[in-house]
Amino acid sequence: MNQESHSSGRRREQEAIEAFTLIELLVVIAIIAILAALLLPALSRAKGEAQAVKCLSNIRQLNIAWIAYSGDNGDRLVPGAWGPDGQYPGGWIFGVLQMGVKNDIDNTNLNNLIAPLALLWSLAPNPQIYKCPADPSMGQFNGATYPRVRSVSLNARMNLPEDSDTVAPDALFMNFRKLSQIQRPSNFLTFVDERADTIDDGSFSIDMIHTGASANHVNVPASYHNLSGNVCFVDNHVERHKWVDPRTTFPLSTTQLVWSFPSPNNPDIAWLQQHFTLPVQ
Repeated sequence: MNQESHSSGRRREQEAIEAFTLIELLVVIAIIAILAALLLPALSRAKGEAQAVKCLSNIRQLNIAWIAYSGDNGDRLVPGAWGPDGQYPGGWIFGVLQMGVKNDIDNTNLNNLIAPLALLWSLAPNPQIYKCPADPSMGQFNGATYPRVRSVSLNARMNLPEDSDTVAPDALFMNFRKLSQIQRPSNFLTFVDERADTIDDGSFSIDMIHTGASANHVNVPASYHNLSGNVCFVDNHVERHKWVDPRTTFPLSTTQLVWSFPSPNNPDIAWLQQHFTLPVQ
């Protein structure tokens, strides 16, 4: 055997030794699959946690703007938005979202966040802070699909137009007009992350008339963060509140839910009522 043949034979033997067998490849693939199965839930939880933290930051930024508006306007609170027809122009936000309604421009119209329609824009000029990153809702317009522009609503007892809230009328419950009227700022909600299938105008309404066994859901808080929702208070502290009743955290609908529906003895509604407003003295 010449030297060249001998060298070629050794190379073939070396290649045979270094090559993987089919069994070895299958073992490696199985190990990778097991590691992926172990890592994916952790990555999903990390993503969810990051979204929850971002959502809290968004709501706090909106609340800072809300407080600043009062400071710039003689203590008066920014008006709550109401109605799609401009009958109450000049609210903190404009437009009425409707889940599952095609070609509803308000679902995807960024102009509803921007001045002159939206009075907080100059103090909060970032469209990303108006929507929770975990909100999955989309709007269809002219055959294309776009993310909806907002998931946040403002407590309807924070300077909502006169007599526009039928479930907590001004004659019975405080409709705060000025920041100085709120004597316990750590107790009362401002911005609430709302479910995609109940969010409509810029106000978050709670039925204050019916309590306990007669309680109703009106607007329902979001529960995108492990059955929790992010809320902010007048004093600017934020909270990821855990909702405890499955009648608050049920799966999202593909269409807009009715405005008011029964949920008797729901502890989540009781908590919201306690942090919503006060009876008129």
